[in-house]
Amino acid sequence: MMGLMEGVLSRAPTGRPRGAAVGAILALCLLGAPLMSLFPLGIWDAAHALMMSGAGLGVLLLAPVVAGVVLLMSWSAFQWSARAGVSHPLASAALVTATAMVTPLVSVVLAPHATPLPWGTAVNVAFLTGVISTLGMGASVLVQRFSVRWRPGTLPAVVVVTALLAALPGVSDLRREDATDERSRALIMSFDRTIAVLDHPEWSLAQVHEVNDGLRLTYHGSGRASLYVLTWSQERSVDPGVHAECDFPGVWCRDLDGVVLVHHAEGHPSELRIHLDDGTVASLLPRPGTATDLVELSRSLRSEHPGERGTLISSVTG
Repeated sequence: MMGLMEGVLSRAPTGRPRGAAVGAILALCLLGAPLMSLFPLGIWDAAHALMMSGAGLGVLLLAPVVAGVVLLMSWSAFQWSARAGVSHPLASAALVTATAMVTPLVSVVLAPHATPLPWGTAVNVAFLTGVISTLGMGASVLVQRFSVRWRPGTLPAVVVVTALLAALPGVSDLRREDATDERSRALIMSFDRTIAVLDHPEWSLAQVHEVNDGLRLTYHGSGRASLYVLTWSQERSVDPGVHAECDFPGVWCRDLDGVVLVHHAEGHPSELRIHLDDGTVASLLPRPGTATDLVELSRSLRSEHPGERGTLISSVTG
């Protein structure tokens, strides 16, 4: 470990053991940076509270406070590094402080799903700040350890920190997709009624959501056309049943060949309802304002086949 720190630690005699510099750098990255990263979160909460209370101009008063605290943290990190014998105390302090200020912004605004720990925002921001700072300083250590002539100082750390911060939004998107897939899988597998499926070559399953009335599958057709297939819950299928809300003002329903067409205005029906074989009610709902032949599509509406839920999951998560 001592040998690896040669590039970051001072080569000139300082009268201090190298172990002090090693400990100073590790403490700065693993303890100082995470603690400093909590400051932007506090400022964010304070600014939000001022805006919600109508004292928006009070946010301007936070600017000198923020500048003063950041300078104080940088100066403290510089003093800590210099006294421990680090060869680039000013650059190291500036890097760690900047990382602690920027990481919360990137994490909260651009990468809200980049949460490696199963706890709150503050814990995850502090963890990410410590990891990024340590990897950045470690990059400088390694480059200078194996470089004979070139002594780049903290430049490798800047490159690594920048790259890691730039990668956070992509990581967040991947984690969001994984979470969405897992939620979709759980919704389909846990639904306790027969799921209505639209088996039509021009419509493909894209999404699944849980709604108050049951389970809603979203199908995409040609262009930007969308269609919802809603399988009602057991309670809603029984009471009030397929004619639910048909007596509401502005709503009228008509029975046609075993289906119920629901109109909320003049023109095309806004919903088609049908009973599945086990009595569950399923409904077809086009995107509002879209003219769709619901009666024709209802011929492609059927109950799920035994063992078909795995296929539904693959369609949604694929």
